[in-house]
Amino acid sequence: MLLHLKPEQVEIGMFVDGFDGRWIDHPFWRSRFLIETPEQLARIRESEVTAVIVDRSRSRWAETDAAPAFGIDDRRKSATGLAPPYRGIERRRAHIFAPPRERVVRPASYAQERRRAERLIAKSKQAVVDLFGAARMGRAVEARRMASLAEAVGKSITRQSRAMIDLVRLKQKDEYTYLHSVAVCALMINFARHLKLDEAEVQALGVAGLLHDVGKVAIADDVLFKPGKLTTCERNAVEVHPEAGHAFLMKSQDIPPAAFEVCLRHHEKMDGSGYPGGLAGDELSLYARMGAICDVYDAVTSDRPYKAAWSPCEALTAMQGWAGHFDPHLLDQFADSLGIYPVGTLVSLSNGMLAVVTGSAGETGAAVSVRLFFDCNLLAEVTPVDLEIAPTDREPRIVGRSSPGFWRFDDWERTVDRILTASPDVAVQH
Repeated sequence: MLLHLKPEQVEIGMFVDGFDGRWIDHPFWRSRFLIETPEQLARIRESEVTAVIVDRSRSRWAETDAAPAFGIDDRRKSATGLAPPYRGIERRRAHIFAPPRERVVRPASYAQERRRAERLIAKSKQAVVDLFGAARMGRAVEARRMASLAEAVGKSITRQSRAMIDLVRLKQKDEYTYLHSVAVCALMINFARHLKLDEAEVQALGVAGLLHDVGKVAIADDVLFKPGKLTTCERNAVEVHPEAGHAFLMKSQDIPPAAFEVCLRHHEKMDGSGYPGGLAGDELSLYARMGAICDVYDAVTSDRPYKAAWSPCEALTAMQGWAGHFDPHLLDQFADSLGIYPVGTLVSLSNGMLAVVTGSAGETGAAVSVRLFFDCNLLAEVTPVDLEIAPTDREPRIVGRSSPGFWRFDDWERTVDRILTASPDVAVQH
């Protein structure tokens, strides 16, 4: 006999015959097994499945009087010997007709979400491995599986925005090809929500991140993983992958339009020097511009066969210096979505001052080095002071990015050079 139980109702000794809900929500690679350890029990109870399907006949204690009880049973004992969980019709009625208790949802801590994210990343990697394998065999994409995956990544970011993004950045060199797609998925979802796009667009862009590099199956492994500089011939072979991926997606159903756009255009550049179409400026959609930023950011912050990873702050600072490559306004928005301020950024402080970012560890939660130089109340520059601002409630705090144009710093690069070469007061720790 099969019974549907809530995760918190399961016990050691029960035989799990399956789970209600999506495959991505349960924490096991298989869906049929005997619960034998407290660790298995804890993982089920902490999962997001809506119900656990239990086979009473295959549970180890099914023939004993001491077995846990399931469901509502009018008989004193069931045919399998399980005692009913309630005594008397009054208790059964009270249970059936009582209003449901409201579930209090508390934000996940970073540590809690990191554990969840680790499981999700393992499943996501396997899903992308399967996707690339299907592409090599010419099979269509399982669009619903990709959509479920993107939804799960989105929920993780909702619960705790940093855990998933931090973890996927720590990929090994041999994992890059597959986890890069998962990382771009997470970055696209986080970026889209920062831009306040419709949630349907957010999910579509998550799917786009998962699928954007599927055309790499058309590149020979000795070229794809080459540690040195590519020859012109090898470079040409690499540059066909957006079109190869787009052609592959065309064979599948239910692929969101955003995925086609990002797959084909994530290597285009604002100045028209990208590939495959050499599109420029307004010819590039918002989705294509977002995809280009997320793809490159994850690439340069990951260990590769031919280069060591840059820190997030180093990456964003360098990307801001690549004239014509990215949409500069969107790149600023992307940096803000990660809570990272590249070197040279003008920021406003909670004490009414302006400062220039001079460095940081590049991580959310790490101190940011700034040089304070302008009093917004006096509308005048002051003697520069170097500060290390930690992410605490202590003052001053970074309120956010500020516009050089608003404060009439017309030649911002020259202003930054002048500020950074001035002699500051003694550095202050905050």
